[in-house]
Amino acid sequence: MMAAKEIFMKKIISLLICISIFISCTTVFAFEFPSVDWGALLAEKERMVNETDFELYVQADVSNLPYYGARLEPKDGAYLGMIAETSENFWPLGSYLTYIDAMNQPDFYYPANEIIKGNDSAVMVGWTINSLDEVNYDTIRSVLNTLAAYNKPMFIRFANEMNVSSLGDEPERYVEVFRNVANMVHEYDNFAVVWSPNDLGALDRPFEFFYPGDEYVDWVGVSMYMIKYFQGKADTSYKDSVYFMTGDYAWATNRIKPIMDFMAKNNINKPVMISEGGVPTNTNHDTDLEAWGAPRMRDMLWNLVMKYPQIKMINYFNNHRANEAERYDINDYLYASDIFAEVKTSGLYKTSVNAPSDFALVPANSGEITDIAANGILYTLAHVSNKADITVNYAIDGEWCHSSNKIPYKFSFSNISSVSDGQHTLRIWTENLSKEYVFYKHGSKIRFGADFEPEIPVVIDGETLETDRSPIIVNDRTLVPMRAIFEKLGALVDWNESAQSVTAVKGEKEISLAIGGDVMYINGEAKTLDVPAMLYNGRTLVPVRAVSEALGCGVEWLGEENKVVITTNK
Repeated sequence: MMAAKEIFMKKIISLLICISIFISCTTVFAFEFPSVDWGALLAEKERMVNETDFELYVQADVSNLPYYGARLEPKDGAYLGMIAETSENFWPLGSYLTYIDAMNQPDFYYPANEIIKGNDSAVMVGWTINSLDEVNYDTIRSVLNTLAAYNKPMFIRFANEMNVSSLGDEPERYVEVFRNVANMVHEYDNFAVVWSPNDLGALDRPFEFFYPGDEYVDWVGVSMYMIKYFQGKADTSYKDSVYFMTGDYAWATNRIKPIMDFMAKNNINKPVMISEGGVPTNTNHDTDLEAWGAPRMRDMLWNLVMKYPQIKMINYFNNHRANEAERYDINDYLYASDIFAEVKTSGLYKTSVNAPSDFALVPANSGEITDIAANGILYTLAHVSNKADITVNYAIDGEWCHSSNKIPYKFSFSNISSVSDGQHTLRIWTENLSKEYVFYKHGSKIRFGADFEPEIPVVIDGETLETDRSPIIVNDRTLVPMRAIFEKLGALVDWNESAQSVTAVKGEKEISLAIGGDVMYINGEAKTLDVPAMLYNGRTLVPVRAVSEALGCGVEWLGEENKVVITTNK
């Protein structure tokens, strides 16, 4: 009997040992990511870095910016910010970057806490987590309550850069923890949740394994640093330079592509922020990086929001950590400080929570009407792989008018007073790239890619002429619908379809002209026209001054009012 019990107990013990071993084994082994085709990934990165951007943009109202309705998402521009402690020379700013260290820090450290209190800015909170095991929800609640007392818009970037840290060893557990914290953050009206990987994602740990779901994410962020020397090594190989987008391939417009591609592929419609990022001003191998860094800093601050208007915040990492091979602080580097100050004061960014951006940048062919006097500046997004020194040239109707050799390659249309009203061609070119854009100008306004039909009232004896289509301007001459103007002036009109000509008779005056001809006949006497009559969108248009004066009327152009005034001398 005792022997049977001993046998039974031995079996139980053996079973428990097996279960223990099984449990132990299942917890020891990390999450298995899909096998990686490194050759394919390298090819994909080569495609990214070798893509060429060459597009024309115009200033437009901020209402043209996309809006996703996310928490704390501005409709009126993008926040520009930096680390609170190093930002004094650039106040005011739209946002401040600061940190909460794991579960050990109950509040912002001094002086960040005082800076945040004293400025009308949003706060991007980098809440660094070293291990999922250290997460304490009671501590998180306490810290959130403390941060809420600041009464500031706060972006909570919890457990960031998971794809390049030990947090990424357990993506399923990471997602669970992130969702729990997101639910807590969403209990506070002035908080938004930021999911923020490192831009080196899409390597052996793709973004998709860490995305917690649209319900738990308000903003997508990304840490994005331009790096000259891969792993601090001066002898970086071509493969590493391309693969990790370092060295000559370290451009913001390159490095942002993996996260933007991930969002597009998964239909993630969220505002985006550069949670933290920068361009080195110094490295262990260089003391002067102006030639390398200046265009890349401009690319980051100008081109990102130009090409990707869903980017609504950029936080510049204006700081140097002693253990890092590259310096990102800009305060001691005049060229870098000047670039940041220039962009900050340009009107492109929000410099406080309540101050809107002055303008947005939209593709020229969007059909947006631009007021030359107010914001008639053109920008070219010119990015040629592996080249920092580029000159962009501008020509109107084949005549060169401007060149620019620094990002964003601006060209002020307001300086082109000689451009007449009507249709023109703008050509931009650099290196082996060239594009042409058709634009229409009327008065102080231009429109690319579409006919510009401005309101041009024609007033006859104090009464506005009613027409079925708007007058147009060609070579500084106003053309109006034929029948409407002749009949309003009291003339009888006869249209000859076969000859494509019109005859109008008023009293003893007879005038005739043909479509496309530059001669008008007045009682048989020829008169040369500055602009011929034409067919336009199915209507016959005639030059209003020429035909009105031929019928004995007085004509006046009121430029400030954009109006034609005709007196018939009844």
